[in-house]
Amino acid sequence: MTFFRIKKVKGKEYAYVVENRWKRVGSRQKVKAYLGRAYRFDFKNDVDFLHFVKTENYKAYLNSRDENNIVRDLIEWEFLKHNINSQEFKVDLSDTRVKKGERNIVLLLNDGFMCNLTLKNLLDFKANGDEEDDGYRFARAFVEAGIKVPHEIFIGLFGKLYKDKSSFH
Repeated sequence: MTFFRIKKVKGKEYAYVVENRWKRVGSRQKVKAYLGRAYRFDFKNDVDFLHFVKTENYKAYLNSRDENNIVRDLIEWEFLKHNINSQEFKVDLSDTRVKKGERNIVLLLNDGFMCNLTLKNLLDFKANGDEEDDGYRFARAFVEAGIKVPHEIFIGLFGKLYKDKSSFH
């Protein structure tokens, strides 16, 4: 089983992808990937998504935006809700990087890990044709990236994905 793990070193947190391996003496963890220094943010601002994107209608919003722009809006909304300085912490969707300066980092938001890996998993999501499984995996991609998606936006994005059935991009 693969999962994320935070290690504290000299008061700073670092994120890793680890895998459990069972041996005769019990479970051992093997580090699969180093993700970067982890930065923790608390919820600060309760802002409605429609208010944030300056519209009153989910359907009109979804029809006017492509999938990547919707994800960009959701990330910016999380930055606002957690009072994250977008000049200091950057998310680049074109090469799926989360960074501070030139270093890859992890933003700990909503019990998720916004990092290069989780953004790549979200943006490269591919439907396999099983609508229930695809919905579960798509929702999990958002949760793992620490992005809380309003129900109506998730349904609209999933509908856009399922029309194409090949990929999220």
